[in-house]
Amino acid sequence: MSDYGLFVEIGLAVLLLLTIVYCWRLDQRLNQLRKGNDGMIEAARELAETIAQAEMAVQGLRKSATETGKELQSRIDEARTLSNSLQRGTTRRGY
Repeated sequence: MSDYGLFVEIGLAVLLLLTIVYCWRLDQRLNQLRKGNDGMIEAARELAETIAQAEMAVQGLRKSATETGKELQSRIDEARTLSNSLQRGTTRRGY
């Protein structure tokens, strides 16, 4: 009976040792996963900042395009007025 108990204790010791090794490996993998998550979180944060900057740039471009469009329309209107004045002046003189 004593031999049987010794085999059971040796078997339990081996299983306990395997469990310890498995837990250690699991801990190592979890640490690697946490480090990877930190990298992903940082990448997501940088992406969000870049998106915010891009949105601000697009808003600036829209504002600039609107202002430029208004200025261009003003110049077009001015050119039409001058063109009409020139046409009236040339038709009065008979050219």
